[in-house]
Amino acid sequence: MTEPLVARRYTIDFFQLAHVATTEVPTIEDGFKIILDEEIEPILVSNGYTRDLWTLQVRSRPKSYAGQFRKFRTNDLPEIGTAGGSAAQLALSDKEGVVEKNFFVYYKEHQILGWHRNGHASSAKQLATFLSSLWGTKVTIDPVLQPDAVKRLLRGDIDLKKVELTIPRPTSRDLYPDDDYGKGILELLNRSGADSLHLTLGIDTRRKDTEGKLTSQWKRALSEFTSMGATTARAIVYDDGVEHPIDLIADRVVSYQDIETNALFPPSGTMYAAIDKAREECKGAINEYFGAVEAALT
Repeated sequence: MTEPLVARRYTIDFFQLAHVATTEVPTIEDGFKIILDEEIEPILVSNGYTRDLWTLQVRSRPKSYAGQFRKFRTNDLPEIGTAGGSAAQLALSDKEGVVEKNFFVYYKEHQILGWHRNGHASSAKQLATFLSSLWGTKVTIDPVLQPDAVKRLLRGDIDLKKVELTIPRPTSRDLYPDDDYGKGILELLNRSGADSLHLTLGIDTRRKDTEGKLTSQWKRALSEFTSMGATTARAIVYDDGVEHPIDLIADRVVSYQDIETNALFPPSGTMYAAIDKAREECKGAINEYFGAVEAALT
């Protein structure tokens, strides 16, 4: 019997992918191409989980690559049963696992990644770590912010006065930031035995020995922690003496797509179409974001 259609809401986030070019992978598109050409197998095992890129495909309109990033859980499997009755652990063969997945579309224009958010599966940061291992080079990922937020955060003449950060303890070292600055913060969290860290750093302008601003490394660190799942990532900047708050969680470019389906996820083509639709709806903000980044770097 076919289940009735119900409306489900899917959250689409946007990130920018970047990498260090190599002879083997001069561009991100070349990296996806060698996967499609089966020159490398897109399966990796790390920290007890197997992950793979599944049904990767190239698309001409728009120029993009689409696929599924899947996580397989083989340990600590759930039990199954009925209410009021006994339960038994889910039995799987040695080659099977519980599958959680994220749908994604990588667009050549602006190197944008449209990412279907699934809290049970992987983070976009884990995709970047996966690709780094697969391609043998560093791959980074940064959230696309609302234009006004990125203008304030990246401008070189803007002073960073305060940072608020809340980080849940990562379940995997795959989620650690790429820079030593961020890694040191997470090492502190792990050594403490705590399950989360809430950090507030600020400048006291009344002190005569203060630098008057936080180090610019925090701008990159906030972006890294946002990508890996921080629940709070706020910055306070001063522009001509005026205080401006920036919330890297609330200020991200995000879209919510409603789809009628009789399954947890509709067919992959429907999910890719939803990501395309989300990108089209957010196109103005995305284009302004890159304009703001280019202006900040010049």
